[in-house]
This record gives sequence, structure tokens and C-alpha cells, in this order.
Amino acid sequence: MSMVARPSKRKLHEIETRDDRPRKNSFTPTDSYHNHSQFLPRSQRSIEHKASGDSGDSTPQRPLTGDSHFDGVSPALSESGITQTSCPFSPKASIVLIGIRGTGKSSLAVILAATSGRRLIDADHYFHQRVGCTRAVFKKENDGHVYRQQEAQVFEAMLAENQEGCVIACGAGSMERNGQQFLREFAKTHPVIHIIRDPESIQSYLKAWDTQKVQHFLDLSGPIYRGCSNLEFFNLSEARSELVCKDTDSSVPSHRADLRSPVAVPFLTLKRVQRDFLRFIAFVTGDDAELNSQHASFPLSLLPVESRSYTSAVSVPFSRICEKGMDIEQLEFTADAFELAVDVTDSSEQSGLSSRLADSISEAVATVRRNIIVPLIYHVESYTTYTGSSTPSQTPVRCTDETYLDLVRHGLRLSTGFLTVDLTRDDKTIAQIISASGRTRIIGHFEAFRPLPGGWDGDGYVEIYERAKRLGCDLVRLCQPAETPEDNLAVQRFRHRIQSMPTASPSLIAFNTGHLGRMSRCFNPILSPVTHPSLVSQPSNQLRSYITAREAQQALYSSFTLDPMEFFVFGANTTYSMSPAMHNTAFKVCGLPHKYSIHQSPTLRGLNELVENQYFGGSSVSLPYKTECIPLLHSMSAHARAIGAVNTLIPIRNRDDLDNARLQESSIFLEKSRAGPILGLHGDNTDWIGICNCIRRGLSPANAVRASSTGLVIGSGGMARAAIYSMIHLGVQNIFVYNRTFANAEKLAHHYNRQDLHSKEARGSGRPTVRILTSSSDPWPTDFKQPTIIVSGIPAHSIGTEPAPNFCVPTQWLESPTGGVVVDLAYKPLNTPLMKQTRALSHRGWVALDGLDVLPEQGFAQFELFTGRRAPRRVMRSIVLKEYKDDEGNDDHQAIQDRLQQMDGQPM
Repeated sequence: MSMVARPSKRKLHEIETRDDRPRKNSFTPTDSYHNHSQFLPRSQRSIEHKASGDSGDSTPQRPLTGDSHFDGVSPALSESGITQTSCPFSPKASIVLIGIRGTGKSSLAVILAATSGRRLIDADHYFHQRVGCTRAVFKKENDGHVYRQQEAQVFEAMLAENQEGCVIACGAGSMERNGQQFLREFAKTHPVIHIIRDPESIQSYLKAWDTQKVQHFLDLSGPIYRGCSNLEFFNLSEARSELVCKDTDSSVPSHRADLRSPVAVPFLTLKRVQRDFLRFIAFVTGDDAELNSQHASFPLSLLPVESRSYTSAVSVPFSRICEKGMDIEQLEFTADAFELAVDVTDSSEQSGLSSRLADSISEAVATVRRNIIVPLIYHVESYTTYTGSSTPSQTPVRCTDETYLDLVRHGLRLSTGFLTVDLTRDDKTIAQIISASGRTRIIGHFEAFRPLPGGWDGDGYVEIYERAKRLGCDLVRLCQPAETPEDNLAVQRFRHRIQSMPTASPSLIAFNTGHLGRMSRCFNPILSPVTHPSLVSQPSNQLRSYITAREAQQALYSSFTLDPMEFFVFGANTTYSMSPAMHNTAFKVCGLPHKYSIHQSPTLRGLNELVENQYFGGSSVSLPYKTECIPLLHSMSAHARAIGAVNTLIPIRNRDDLDNARLQESSIFLEKSRAGPILGLHGDNTDWIGICNCIRRGLSPANAVRASSTGLVIGSGGMARAAIYSMIHLGVQNIFVYNRTFANAEKLAHHYNRQDLHSKEARGSGRPTVRILTSSSDPWPTDFKQPTIIVSGIPAHSIGTEPAPNFCVPTQWLESPTGGVVVDLAYKPLNTPLMKQTRALSHRGWVALDGLDVLPEQGFAQFELFTGRRAPRRVMRSIVLKEYKDDEGNDDHQAIQDRLQQMDGQPM
């Protein structure tokens, strides 16, 4: 008998949440495989350990776990501990959420059920429905033995009967001894996720105890919950995220309270949590369709980072993430990956990783994930200067195998994109870690204190590489200190030697460390280690061994490895385009010597001048050429083909690219920053991405897209086409179009209804249908829900002799009980009649976004297509706002300043 429980009585906006964490695995510590004195820690910087505070001696007066019986002893993990399997979970496997009261697991369960179509089951409701009374009543009327027996029977039946298609929220009553055993067994084939939260947020929600007592209980309960789960998600509240990440430099705008971000509006409080949690679930369940749907906003995310050339990874110590005021987005924006270097050991005397340190690492990972879009690498430093004493050690100390494995096990619970293994550990240990890695990709890491015999030209590094390959590493990272400049040439020879191997091999990261090794890091093609100036404490007058991502980029161009390119915006009337300022500013901060200019032409023939330029890198396409240029293209992306319009042109110079362009259907595969004759043009469209991201940004969790959701598009031009496509991408199946000229609306509806497009692309949802509204005075069709997504693609200013339309949505079309999001693509004037109308309805749940929100969003994707590099998102948003002028030359100063002061670079 399947029981479908009601959602929690608490409303979504009453709970705040955090990020994700995976599971605990059981490994047997063994002796080291090598002589440890040969190897060097990646850094010898001082560590300022963040004090975690007194846990408190008082036992809580009322257990956070309700009726649960705890003995305070962590289960033995050598036999019963959870090990993540190397095979992915079944996509239909039910998901179990566990955690103490106040962590927000009920809200997360509601979010997941609403967006994924899974049935929501609450363990307490299931008990009530199965037995006929609540746990409390049953326990009061029966002795403890009878209660525990009944609880075990009900819990076992619930898991057995709901193995697929469910999200199960387990209360504290499920955590009896038998319940723990059932969960451990269930976790062998299903995701069982431990939800945690910081004690301040738990105390604030419960309105009971003090923070120290909550922390004390977290310390006691953590090992028990971790022993029953295989994954971990830290529910990061918005207030906590702001406290940790706010920029301390008053000259830089705060970026945690964007008026267009989820934080500013009460019903959007869970917006970022929803994004973080759903992304986490998609990764651990192997839902590639959902991941690709999210990654489409950033084209580079569709390519494995190791398949691109000259990528970098910024390494940030865990000890620095714990500092208040760390601007994580600023650290990440020019890099291709973010490496969290766990540089502390556990100072507790208990066996295994303490709950306090585990929670801190989980929170750090959650905070990083909240602020980045690039892959996250979890790296445990084998050497650290912090060993539990009040002051850091001057000499780095090697972590014991037990400590190292505890930290790695915790990283596996967090399911980061990448995780490193220390190749100086023995084969058995490494094999156990790799076999338990799930979907996390493993980087075999080896760093030498001094060069091996023969250096890069000897056989030592080849043997290490072959060993990593044999053990199953996905990538191998090798480094040693450079003693002479010639070592930088030697590492290139070694790289060529590995690439010449006859069989497929793991991707290689190889570079030299030290002052003389900086050149090798510039020319290492995959995930070169870089730092950010804000992380450097070394005096400027000393020789430095680090490089920044910007310096690495500059070196590639100054050495003629890459060529400076010229980009354009091409159209008939592009005088007032803000794209040049946006892209040129982005080029500068990233260290790219490119130039973006206006190329205005009264005819399409003007495109010939661009194609004849051997340094032509790409062009934005403006009206009226978005459709006219299509016959000139050699290939188009699937997005541009479906929309029937192009706003981005990319040159094809390589003959292999020319042959493969139609198959790959994306310009992200094409060679970047290489000058030469142009063989063809590839067309893409990023307008839909800008609209899609703004819809995501303003759509509350209560309005998550479902099969019954409805969208409304105003207009029938090119941007209306992009708006419809963005709704289809998000999964909206019921789309309506309203346009003054009915015939144009018919053409637009026919354009999409004749195509075999499906919602959420690979999710298998039903086929979307575009319908037409004939009159603004008509009531909303009774067979469909009121729209929760509205996009207007009509101008708001006068054009020639035509007066401004002053359009507002008919009030009978704005009766959604949960509100929705309105995106007005116009921004002249900035405060259009539609925006005024929407903001007046904010108390009913309506969120307004305008063209100045859309422009940079599509620009991020265009920047990636042009350069093959990540866009500096916050910088591009800022310059658009600073450059904005309305038709009369005014800049609406106060509104612009408000937005500049409250802005971040996140996509939603």
C-alpha cells in the first residue's frame, strides 16, 4: 500500500536552506606507499583556523529529534558504513531525506516533489495512515518495546513499497536503531541524503534553546545521521550566505541583495536553495537532461573542462573560505574550475572526523557552490601547517592516512564534480576511494618535493602516470619544482610523450612549481593552477611563484600562442548598442587583447567586410539581419534552427571544424583565438538564454514549472520567438501568444507547432503547444491555468510617427493566485508601463524584470561562444547599467544606482 503524505504545514518561505553534501564511506587506513619526505605540500602559507566556539555542556531540554532514541554513539563504519557505489543510482530511485528538526528537509522535499514529479511521502504521516494514530499517541498507549516494533514494521514497509518515484522525508521518529539499519540497507541502492544546517539558523527557526545547545546536539547526532546516509546537503540560508560572502570593500557593490535576485522578495527566499538542491539531485542521480538544461545558459558547461585548451583552476584554501567577507564569485570569474583545498586537520581526540569540522567543510562547499558556475574540485592537502594547536606550525606536517581518508570520505559525501587522490598513498586505499567515487571524477595528484631521478625526461613520472591510469583515475596531475628554465621545456616533452601513447589515457595536468616554473603553468593546457591577488600575502618586493588567471591569459597572447581577435555588432542601426562597452570591459578584466566594435551597414553585403578580415573572431547580429543572414551560414546550432533567427556569428577556419560543424551543432566546439582565412560561418542564438535566465531568476519555487503551467508571450517578432523557445526549454507546455496583428501571431504559432520540440528537451515531457489570444478584452481560457510566466517583446517607446504603445497586461490575465514573473524586453524607458503595473502587484507575488536584466544574460553566453572563456558576469552587468541612457540622454540615475549597489553575477 502506497501512502502519499501531505506536504509540511509550514510554508516554503518560512524555511531557508543550504547546499549539498554526499555520503560517508568505509576505508581501511594503510601504510604509505612511498617515502613521504620526497613530497611537498602544495602551499606553505600560514593557516588562520577559524574557531568554532564552545559546544556547550548543557544537554538540550527537549530533543531536536523528537521521539527518537539515540545512544550518542556513532555506528561502526568498517562494516555497516555507507559506501557510494561506482554505478549511478537508477533515475527513478526514490530519494530519502533525513536530518534533525529545523534543517529544512520538509521544504526541500516539497521543492523536489513539485519540480520533479516525484510523490512526496512524509514518514510521520505514513505512520499515522498505516497505524491509525500519531507516533506520540501510539507511544503513549503502548510500552517502548511495542512502539519500537511497530515503528520498525511501518518504516520497513514504507521503504519497501516506495522504491521508485518518491521523495521520502524522514522525521526523528524514523531514526530508531532498526530505522538506522533499514536506512543503511536502503542507501546501497538509493540516495539517502543527510540535511544539515548551521546552528544559528536552526535556533532561529525553532525559537527554542540557545545556539550552543543546538551546536552540542549537532555534535552528538552528526555521526549517527552520517552513518545512515550516503550523501550530505548543507542547507545554506540566505542570511548565512550573505554573512560569509559579502565583500568587505565598501567600494565594491554588495551582491547579496539584488532587487532582481530571490533574496529581495519574501516568496523568493528559497530560490537559490531550490537551484542548489535541484542541481545537486540532478548530479547524484545522473539526470543529464536536467543538468544540460541548466548548463545551456553557459555553453562552456556543455563541454568537459579537460576537453578545452588552456583552462585554469583557482585554488582557495578552506581556511580562507571560513573567513568573513570572502568574495567567492570574484575569485572564480576568470577561472574554469574552483579548487577547494582542505588545509586543516581534525583537532578532536575522538576517532574519525568530528561533526564540527565535517559541518564546517560541508558549509564551505555549500557556500562555494552557491557562488560559482564552474566545476568544483575537492582537494585534501596531504601536508598542512595546522595540526590542532592554537598557532600554525612553521613546518608543514603530513596528514596521517586515517586523517586523510576521513577528509576524503567526507568529500565523497559532498559529490563535487572532481576530487583528488594523493598518489603517494597505497594502491588499496586509492582503489577504494575510486570505487566509491560515484559520478565524482577523480584526479590523481602527485607533487614532488624535489625532482625525481631523470626529472621529466626520466621514467619516474611515466610510471606514476601509468599507475594512476591502472587504478582508474580520470585525470592525472603531476608537478615538481623547476630548478632551471629548461625544466619548462622538459615538461612539454613529457606531455608530448604521454599524448603519443597508443591507447586512450587519462587527461594530463603537468607543470613545474616555484618561481622558475611559472612559464610551464601558462602553457599547461588543462586546469593550470592559478591564484587571485586577494589571496596573496607575499610582499610585492619578493620573488613570487604564483600566477593569476589574467596573467596566464596575457602570456598566451604575448607569446603569439593565441591571436588577438576583432569582434563586432552587425546591423542596420547599431549606434546605441551597449554591447561594445560590455564586451570590451570584459576583455580587459580577463586579460584578453580583443576588440569589439560597431559595424553598421544598410545591406547584408556589409557582412563581407567582416568575413574578409583574417582577425575576425565573431559578431553579434542585430535587426534586420537575424533572419536574412541564415542562407549565408554553413551551420547553425539547434537553438538557432528552432527559433529561426541568429544573433551570433562565429567564423570556421579549421577544415575539420568545417566538416564537423553540422554534426556538433554548436560553435563552442570551434577553435578560438586563431587568426587566418575563414572557410565558413556558424550561427547561434543567445537571445533565448537571456530571457530564460531572467524567467528562472524571477520564478518562485511555488511557481515551479509543471505540466499544467502556462506562459504568455506579447508580440510576434524575433524576440517573441526567442521567448517562446525559452519557455519550451524550461518545460512550459501551454504557451499563449497575443499580438495586435492576428496574422503575425498565427505565423509565430505555426512556426513552433509544426516542429517536434519537447519540453525540457530530454526529460520526456509532453509536446508544447502555442495558442493565440484574439483580443485583450477576452477572459483567460477556462481550460488552462492563469499564466505565471509573461514575456513582452514589444517596444515601449515611440518609433517614427508611431506613438508608444503603453501596453499593460489585461487584469483578467493576471489572476494567478501565486503571482509569477513578468519579463519586459524593452528598456527605453526603463520604467515601462508594464513594469509599473507588475511592481504594483508585487504584494501578490509578481516579479518584474526588464531589458537591462536580459542584455547581460545573453551577453555571458555570447562571450563564451566568442572566446571560449568564462565571462566576468558581475563586471558585464555593471557596465550595462553604467552605460545606459534613455532616448533623452538621461540615465535614470537613482534606479541605476540602486541596481548597481545590489547586484551579483549569478544566473538566477
